[in-house]
Amino acid sequence: MDELWKDKIFWTQEKCREKEIEPEKSDSDFGQTINIKEIRVPDSQTTGLEDEEADKLSEGKPEEVDAFKSIENKVIGLYFAADWCIPCQEFTCILKQTYEELKERVSPFEIVFVSFDKKIDDMKTFFSEKHGDWLSVPYKDPLVDVLKSKYEIKAIPKLIIIRDNGTIITEKGRKDIQDKGIICFRGWLQKANLSATKPSEKTLDSEKQDETKLVEKSIEKEKTVSFKENVSSITIE
Repeated sequence: MDELWKDKIFWTQEKCREKEIEPEKSDSDFGQTINIKEIRVPDSQTTGLEDEEADKLSEGKPEEVDAFKSIENKVIGLYFAADWCIPCQEFTCILKQTYEELKERVSPFEIVFVSFDKKIDDMKTFFSEKHGDWLSVPYKDPLVDVLKSKYEIKAIPKLIIIRDNGTIITEKGRKDIQDKGIICFRGWLQKANLSATKPSEKTLDSEKQDETKLVEKSIEKEKTVSFKENVSSITIE
C-alpha cells in the first residue's frame, strides 16, 4: 500500500446527504403527522436514535470506505474543485457523464473529489447533488493539503490521473475528457499497466470495436456542450 493512502478513508455521497427522520407520534399529536426534517449526525454523535432506525436510513450504503481498498488496481482521477468555482460546476457535468459511461462498461476507474470549498455545507451540497457517484477526501482532512502540494495544484478545476500508488499518468485529465470523451480512458489504462482485470470487465480489444461509435458520440457531445472548450480555470493562490 502506498503511504499516501495509509489509514485514510474516503467519504461516499451517502455521508453528505441530508437524512429525513420521521418522529414517533405521541398522544399529543392527535393522529396528525408532523413533517420534520433533520440532519443526521455521524454515528458517534447520534443521540436518541435507535440502531435499527439508523440502519434503515443508511439503506445499506456505507458513508465511509477504506481509501486504498476503494481505488486499488484502478485508474484514479483526483478531481480538485469547489462549488464557488463556475468552471468547476461546468466541468463537473461533463465529468459526471464520462464517469457514468465508463462505469456502464465496468471500467477500472474511480474519481476522488478533493474539495476547495470554504464551508463544509457547500462541499456536501456540491458533492451530493452535482457530482457523480464517486468518492471524496473528507472535508478539511490533512490529505487535502498533501495532495494539493504533491500535485502542485495552482488552479481549479484540475483532474490529475494517477495509479493507485500515487504516480501520475497525466496531469491533463480535464483536457483529455474535453477533447476525446471516454476514448481517452484507453490511453490512461495502457499507461497505468494495471494487474489483470476481472473477467467481467471489458478488455481493450472490445473497446476498440466500439471506437467509431465513441468518436461519433464525442463529436455529438461537443455540439451539445459547446462551452466546454472555453471553460477556464480559477487560480486558488
